[in-house]
Amino acid sequence: MWHLQSLFHSAAEIRHWGGEGFSYPLQRQHFLQQLLLPDTEAFVLMHAENLLAFGQICDRFDKIHLARLLVLPPYRRQGFARVLVAGLLQQGLKRWPTRSASLYVYKNNSAAIHSYQRLGFQAGPQPAAHRADLHFMTLPNQACCALAAAAPVFINHGEP
Repeated sequence: MWHLQSLFHSAAEIRHWGGEGFSYPLQRQHFLQQLLLPDTEAFVLMHAENLLAFGQICDRFDKIHLARLLVLPPYRRQGFARVLVAGLLQQGLKRWPTRSASLYVYKNNSAAIHSYQRLGFQAGPQPAAHRADLHFMTLPNQACCALAAAAPVFINHGEP
């Protein structure tokens, strides 16, 4: 069984990915409590027994909010970010069919920003307390539907 927390080797890495609620060194129980919040659903993208990517959806800002997106390093630059986001949107649209999508991304994460822009996300004003180090990006409902329609069916509910 794979363990998502084994991918993070410092407090900065885990906070950069998961936010302020995580502490380092990681303890499995605390990691799972922080990761699997009651109003958040986790999904994984797998091939055979290999974890390719991880992401979450939640109800935030009256949008399908994507959180804690991660394509594992060996699988980056192979189109899996698109597959992951499309699958997450597909899941989110089942619950909230008329909503647009949103996500936060660090401004210094140029690879992720470029990936989200290629999918149609655009930076806009932050709906909550402003953080100078983050972009808040949104994708209109019509674009969510188009992306979700192209999603493969192999994104699974996951336990990290």
